[in-house]
Amino acid sequence: MDALNAVAGAILEDVNVLNGTDQERSGTVTVVGPGGDTQLEESFTVAPSESDDEDGESSSTPTYGDVFTESGEYTVTVELESAINETSSREATVTVNDTENQHIIVGLGADDAPTPIEVLVIDEFSDLADRFDDAA
Repeated sequence: MDALNAVAGAILEDVNVLNGTDQERSGTVTVVGPGGDTQLEESFTVAPSESDDEDGESSSTPTYGDVFTESGEYTVTVELESAINETSSREATVTVNDTENQHIIVGLGADDAPTPIEVLVIDEFSDLADRFDDAA
């Protein structure tokens, strides 16, 4: 798992959108920082979890860097164009203690997730497996 964490750590940015459904998902993600300023407001489209691009490689995941300005509470709002299990939006407040090494994950339709749109903070990619009791 250490090798996976090292590779994922080089790829993951401050905010990452992961799609666990079998359909393309589009929407917006907004992040408000501890000081009340909007740090991120972006539209995204993310491919289905099992899709490949024309070169046979996995499709990219929307990632956003330079979002964290300081440690503290960040409010994340996700609005989807089409609902997952009748859920099309979610707002969650998460705490980021280490702005250099932590990442916000927006999980869409992840197996074993408590809600169709999950927002959490991880230190390493393997934290996702621990969170959902599944292999990442």
